Amino acid sequence: MINLALIIPVVITVLLWGFMVFLPKLALAELSPLSAMIYEICGGLTVALFVLIFIAGRPEFNLRGAVLAYSVGICGFLGTLTYFYAITKGPVSTVATMTAMYPSVAIICGVFFLNDTLTLKQIIGIGLSLLGLLLLA
Repeated sequence: MINLALIIPVVITVLLWGFMVFLPKLALAELSPLSAMIYEICGGLTVALFVLIFIAGRPEFNLRGAVLAYSVGICGFLGTLTYFYAITKGPVSTVATMTAMYPSVAIICGVFFLNDTLTLKQIIGIGLSLLGLLLLA
């Protein structure tokens, strides 16, 4: 049976992230990567404002959780900035495909830091992803 509670947000995420890696190519035809980054941050702040309103201005606080979430923001925006520079140097199809290797990093971190187990399918998937990356390079 299909779990719609899982499928719906996953499909929305894939669509939004797909636009997120495509739209910069259009924006960067008009702006420098640093300027485009400022406007992206403004977009993120707009979403954050709506979330803050939704939770009545009372986000949970836990120091460790807050530092980790803050680190997510730093990694995300620095990754976006380097993506912006990469996409000015090559076609979106190549850059987006190459940067789509990031789940492999998450899987490896999960194995080393969260004691996740790596299945044979995941090992094969990472290997095939690396092979695909070599073919694109």
